[in-house]
Amino acid sequence: MMIEEGVSLFDQRPHMPINQLHQIEITSRCNLRCRYCVHPKMPRAKEDMDRETFERCLHWVSYFASLGTQSELNIAGIGESTLHPDFLEYASLAAKAIGKHPDGHLILATNGVAFTEEMAEALSKLRIEVWVSAHRPERAAGAVELCRKYKLSGGVSLDPVLHAMNWAGQVDWHESMPENRLCKWMRTGSVFAMSDGRITACCLDGTGDEPIGHVEEDLATMHTRPYRLCMTCDQRLEINGWDQEQGKRVPRVSDNKIFSL
Repeated sequence: MMIEEGVSLFDQRPHMPINQLHQIEITSRCNLRCRYCVHPKMPRAKEDMDRETFERCLHWVSYFASLGTQSELNIAGIGESTLHPDFLEYASLAAKAIGKHPDGHLILATNGVAFTEEMAEALSKLRIEVWVSAHRPERAAGAVELCRKYKLSGGVSLDPVLHAMNWAGQVDWHESMPENRLCKWMRTGSVFAMSDGRITACCLDGTGDEPIGHVEEDLATMHTRPYRLCMTCDQRLEINGWDQEQGKRVPRVSDNKIFSL
């Protein structure tokens, strides 16, 4: 398809209005180096999200929750959230923000290495699901017991074994996820906030080299769009008029079962 004169290929991509800031990476630091994770080779800075940036993120979470378009918030990213020096305070503030939605709840994924009883007790006062990944079973076991003791919902994640993926081709690892899974990011207008406040299309973006914008901008008027990793991702966009593997527009088809923007 010909590109319109004066319009870049980037602008030719299908756009979806942002409806939720689904995930906030409060830190991009981690205390493990797992070979099946993109983190060890991640080129962007390993840093904690500062308070001003975090509060700006929560402004948008509160906004979308008040609109009714966001009921879930994940405060984990490509890093271990419990390493943030203000982790418990951030978790409490996040719970209040997502609580603007009647069914709002918080999610945390942790490897359990730095998870303490103080954390478990504090989190038990929030509406939160805590998922402990068994990256290091000898350390995760203690975190699982604490979650049971304080009745934190969630469970144990064995994704590298049971639901393996290669981070859209970013790591040398096998895939065992079901084929033709639909992407919930682009299709729901969800975006991911990196530790430096930049906004990207999904949580797989390790490089951060194609941001949509920044939390200091007006997310209410911004759009998410497919990006480089969509072409190698096992999750399907199925957008009418868009070839995911080629990363370009194609003729639209008459099929109301296919998602259209």
